Amino acid sequence: MTGKFIYKYFFRPTLPIRYHLKHFGLMGWISLVQGEKQMKKAALNLAPITLANDHQLECSYLTGEKYWHQTIFCAYSLAKVMQGRVRINIYSDGSLSPQKINLFNSVLNGVAIISPDAMLNELDGKLPIKKYPSLRHLRESSPFFRKLVDMRLNNRYLVQLDSDMLFFNYPTELVEAYINGTSYFMEDKIEASYYVLPEKQIEEQFGLQMKRKINSGILAYNSTAINWDFVETVCKYLLDKVPVIHPPLLEQTINAIIVSRLNAEPLNQRYNILYNNKHNILSADDVVRHYIFKAREFYLTTQWKQVL
Repeated sequence: MTGKFIYKYFFRPTLPIRYHLKHFGLMGWISLVQGEKQMKKAALNLAPITLANDHQLECSYLTGEKYWHQTIFCAYSLAKVMQGRVRINIYSDGSLSPQKINLFNSVLNGVAIISPDAMLNELDGKLPIKKYPSLRHLRESSPFFRKLVDMRLNNRYLVQLDSDMLFFNYPTELVEAYINGTSYFMEDKIEASYYVLPEKQIEEQFGLQMKRKINSGILAYNSTAINWDFVETVCKYLLDKVPVIHPPLLEQTINAIIVSRLNAEPLNQRYNILYNNKHNILSADDVVRHYIFKAREFYLTTQWKQVL
């Protein structure tokens, strides 16, 4: 009883504080918070970009009140390097306020904003709860799984993007993949693959060869290639085998299984993943930079300013 009390009233509520102090230190955390405030303020004053009808690429994001500023900067940087020739879909996690929706519409003229409720009829038609109980359970249990479900009911090729990224150059490989229907994923630089179960166990269970080092920051493939019956089987198995659900990791695992079945290829290293606050390898040729782990401080204090 004492252990549960400590976890509920001390350990869990203070986890974000302890995480930031451990990874960034007090001064680093303060810089991170200040940088994020500046980023939010700057996002309110971005010069509008009109998205052209003759788009060369279609991309989708999931966002809400916690990450709206990251999403708008990533989408804005992409629209900027593509001179507006990109179709952008913003899926709300249900928390996106009317004010933020208006901001997206004003900064990215022509953007599509999709609410969770707007998807319900389509969901019930294509993925009814009786036939896909595990998949629908995950979708309702956490907004993260709307990246897997809502984004992919469109039956066309699109690029799925995380928000904590910035584009610096024209994404030639993604545009060519959009034209040719090629499947791609962002590749981690580190050796480990971040899935909820060992790769070997997944491979033996589903009879497939898992691609290595998949990072779901960028996933590019045609939604028509998804076998939803198979995805339901995967979801049920993982729910049975994984005692504690970590939504981002589980979503990445399921998508990794999907793109492995599609024999997707890794994007080159100009689609750069950064892990640290210092000593990152940067190139003027970087198409995009994805800021994770300790690189969040670098991202929130310095990097977003390069988009302005």
